Amino acid sequence: MSETPSASPAQVALEAGERLLIRRASELGLSVGSKPNYAGRTFAGGSDTPSARLEPSDLPNHVRGLQIGRYAVLLTLLPEAPNEEGMSDLVRRVRNQCVVARSYLSAPAALDLHAILLGPRGSEGVDRWRALALIAERDERVARKLVWLRPLDASADEDSFADFVKRSFLARPWLTDDIFSMAPLDNVSRAAAFGDVPRDTAGEWIRLASESEIDPDLLVEQLVASWHRRSAR
Repeated sequence: MSETPSASPAQVALEAGERLLIRRASELGLSVGSKPNYAGRTFAGGSDTPSARLEPSDLPNHVRGLQIGRYAVLLTLLPEAPNEEGMSDLVRRVRNQCVVARSYLSAPAALDLHAILLGPRGSEGVDRWRALALIAERDERVARKLVWLRPLDASADEDSFADFVKRSFLARPWLTDDIFSMAPLDNVSRAAAFGDVPRDTAGEWIRLASESEIDPDLLVEQLVASWHRRSAR
């Protein structure tokens, strides 16, 4: 009885990264679909002629295609060794893969194409890897590129990935459970000290803005009216 071949380390890394992406997308209510054509060799509408496909040596060795909401995404791996030559070659291959993916996208959708590159285990916090990651991310030809440098300990992946997505299209800084206290209206009354806003006008602004039930349009009208009254004095 034959045994099922075990997954390679590269496949394991891609699967782990894909799971984290899908989990984050699900938390945001974004649809996720597999798009093998994005990660293929053949251009959209192409046939089996050599001119319609790229050679494996011109593409990443391991890559997956996804559609996350409106974003087309390619997921691939950085080289195992932190050297500039290897990084430059990978970026070239990723650009080529992005060209293939773009052939399956409309012109507006192609603007949202992203390539996410996963660093080797333990690359997080290593200066050499950080420098190389910047080289990859600064190359925005064909598509936006983002690098997640993975921590040494796999148990830290979720926290590390959470930090990574804060600078990605999956960031939602406006969604928060934090409770904010009302600031003192930026200390509007301090403006009176410079003679530009009379103290009674500043006080009226604070009173108006403190009315929680006031309609926003009405608030604007009343603030403007208060300023006009100041001008008429």
